[in-house]
Amino acid sequence: MPTEAEWEYVCRGNTTTPFNTGNCLSNTQANYTWDMPLTGCTNSNTNYPGQTRAVNNYSPNSFGLYNMHGNVYEWCADWFDNYPATAQTNPTGPFSGAYRVFRGGGWDDKAGWCRSAYRNYHVPAVNFNSVGFRIAFVP
Repeated sequence: MPTEAEWEYVCRGNTTTPFNTGNCLSNTQANYTWDMPLTGCTNSNTNYPGQTRAVNNYSPNSFGLYNMHGNVYEWCADWFDNYPATAQTNPTGPFSGAYRVFRGGGWDDKAGWCRSAYRNYHVPAVNFNSVGFRIAFVP
């Protein structure tokens, strides 16, 4: 699994906006609770699927990766801790802990929880129908 920093890097796809799609995430770009867009954003459809969808329902990001926002959260290799106060380059999380990080938001989350920078965590033994994983190699 990717580290948290690797996951965010590939999610962003060379962007600096909240989503790799820009400042908003629409119902045509990701599977999430469409009636809960980011503040200031709107959707043309608010009747969301209410379950996971096939990967190719939305366009990939600039790195060719699908579903980096919404559908299912993705576990990261890092254990959760607060970020260091100093600037970091490709940081890794602590070597142990009680909680693992997962990123990306799920089909049952609001848009804000699908942002590239949004962090979530839980005990690794948890079983949610909106959490999965992605095997990735980031050079």
